[in-house]
Amino acid sequence: MKLMWLEALKRRLLEEDPDFSYYHEQFRRVDAGFAGEKKVDREWLELVYPYTFFVLHNLMLMNSAQHSHQLDTLFICTNFMLVVEIKNINGRLDFDDITHQCIRTKPDGTVEGFPNALTQTQRHMQFLKVISQNYSLPIEGAVIIANPSAIIASHPNTIPIFHVSGLQKHLHSLFKKYTQAFLNDNQLTQFAQQLLSRQQPSKIPAPIDPSCFRQGVLCPKCQYKPQMHFARGIWTCSRCHYTSKAIFAEALQDYRYLVRPTITNKQLREFFNIPSSDVANRLLRKFQFPFTGSNKNRVYHLPENLIEYMKPFFRSS
Repeated sequence: MKLMWLEALKRRLLEEDPDFSYYHEQFRRVDAGFAGEKKVDREWLELVYPYTFFVLHNLMLMNSAQHSHQLDTLFICTNFMLVVEIKNINGRLDFDDITHQCIRTKPDGTVEGFPNALTQTQRHMQFLKVISQNYSLPIEGAVIIANPSAIIASHPNTIPIFHVSGLQKHLHSLFKKYTQAFLNDNQLTQFAQQLLSRQQPSKIPAPIDPSCFRQGVLCPKCQYKPQMHFARGIWTCSRCHYTSKAIFAEALQDYRYLVRPTITNKQLREFFNIPSSDVANRLLRKFQFPFTGSNKNRVYHLPENLIEYMKPFFRSS
């Protein structure tokens, strides 16, 4: 959710905005983190284990102090659970157990500080120990570096840290370490469902003032700078003359993330520069969005994944 919000903002935020560089850097970091998680996901798909297990991704839980625990991946089987923290960064990585900081040295010599993934993992393990008391599963942790060019230098021996290629070997070492089953399959499923029931819903960040970003349907061929104009069901760029029907889905999804998850006829006309109320009405009805209210008071509710939702309507037109 955050990545898609940042992607929408990256397309539309004005270069002169004082936060332009900040949001672009945020997008780069979140995008790299998500790419790292996908690399590790491929390893889970190749896991061969003869017993029931669960792999829970992006688990967002809240503790009793109402502080969040964002677990990249949690592996649970009948014998143990493994908390996995994933980092997709390059350079030389030094983990300091005294300062609880990760120091990254880039190839050009630039030095940066990051939160210590080992400390983050330990925090998650302590939390899971509290909420899993009824199940008595041993809890293990590991930090996985998804970037193959990263060099793992100094680090304490508190929690294993290794490249993604070492995940399979590490799991098999845990299977050998924990040969006793603490749960049966029903109890394991119950525990996984209990964790999922605590999952916090994804939230769109606070809205940005629309005056800070470009409105309308923007031309992807012109780096999302000029607005495209709508006529006879087609959006056209006046600069490069690129035409598209489906580009409206991307723009409307940007609107959902940056402005609000609902839209009215008037709001559609104002944001997308559509002069006719009748044209806007036909456009909104075409996609069969769920709505509340009637006639002039009608409010359309935009589904979460608009691009996928709207695809069939473009094929049929």
